[in-house]
Amino acid sequence: MPDTVSKTDNFLKAIEKYAEEQRGKLQSEVEAFREREMNAAEEEGLREAYTMIQKTMADINSRIARETSKADAASKKNIFLKRQQIEDEVFARAKEKLLAFCETEKYAALMKRSAVNISHVLKADDVVLYVRQDDMKYKAKLKLYFGVNCEIQPTDEIEIGGMIGVSRSMGLIADETLDAKLLQQREWFYENSGLTVTES
Repeated sequence: MPDTVSKTDNFLKAIEKYAEEQRGKLQSEVEAFREREMNAAEEEGLREAYTMIQKTMADINSRIARETSKADAASKKNIFLKRQQIEDEVFARAKEKLLAFCETEKYAALMKRSAVNISHVLKADDVVLYVRQDDMKYKAKLKLYFGVNCEIQPTDEIEIGGMIGVSRSMGLIADETLDAKLLQQREWFYENSGLTVTES
């Protein structure tokens, strides 16, 4: 019996040590993430989403650390599910912020910048721009950057905002959607957050 208690104590200590290491690692990564993304973000809507993600990551780390300190091997599945739920909640809120941003005047400026960026990449006469149905109101302005031959079509593939440019003659696709940028953030979060539970 004492051997079982000792093993349990060692296991809990290992989990606590792992949680402490992850907290330190996450704090360094959060700081690097904040600096890199704040410098790179051009649109206010994304900066707000990144800030919200950064603030939430500290809370996630604390919550995960508390749960892992109480866990044993049998309960790790529940911790993984909780981590996924928290991640889903964070990015659902980020998506809501971006959708609200798409209703502001600043979104029109973002659409202009996106059109300029795509026009520098897709220098062809067969460019097709895909936008949300709600963004078809920008059609006339967007044509200014590509010429009258440019087609602008609505698509359901863009849920948040931005645009996708396609040139078949060049064989290129330029994705300037907020959907893609948020997905990149989720992939970075998943790969670099350090919010995993393993046996030591």
